[in-house]
Amino acid sequence: MVDDPQPEQELPPLDTLAARLEYLFDTIRPTSEELSAADEAGRRYTNKEIADKINLTAAETGVTISAAYIGELRRGVASDPRTSHVRALAAAFGVNSGYFVDDAAARRTQEQITLLSELRRMDVKQVALRQVLADNGLSAGDTQLIEQMVARLRAVAEGVSPSTTGAVRDDRR
Repeated sequence: MVDDPQPEQELPPLDTLAARLEYLFDTIRPTSEELSAADEAGRRYTNKEIADKINLTAAETGVTISAAYIGELRRGVASDPRTSHVRALAAAFGVNSGYFVDDAAARRTQEQITLLSELRRMDVKQVALRQVLADNGLSAGDTQLIEQMVARLRAVAEGVSPSTTGAVRDDRR
């Protein structure tokens, strides 16, 4: 069996509201619809942008918040927000409001965000394969071996010599 070269990523502890909120700022990025042409893709939200998202729905929710207050929550200066603020922050980031108050919900949300980030970085088919293999009880090492076999089979099917790094075609067809 092959050792897993990439150990599972350790998730940061989310033991305070500030840590949970900071984790969202660290991992969730503005969508392409939220970015202007001058904005850098993949950048972090600002306190003001999250406050603006919340305040845009104030007519429906009755909740407003300031960028300064969000900053205080992130730093732990303010640590006991109103329930309506918790719900609004969760909605702004697209997570369940239980994330802020329940450890199990926070861990599940963290795992889902990690999986979504991996899906964005990798070929979705490869991630789906990993999930199927893991669901069937295969170890990380076994999963890696199967991924390598699939990559080699794909290369052979495409007529690329698996012993090379890519561009040589097998003309024996």
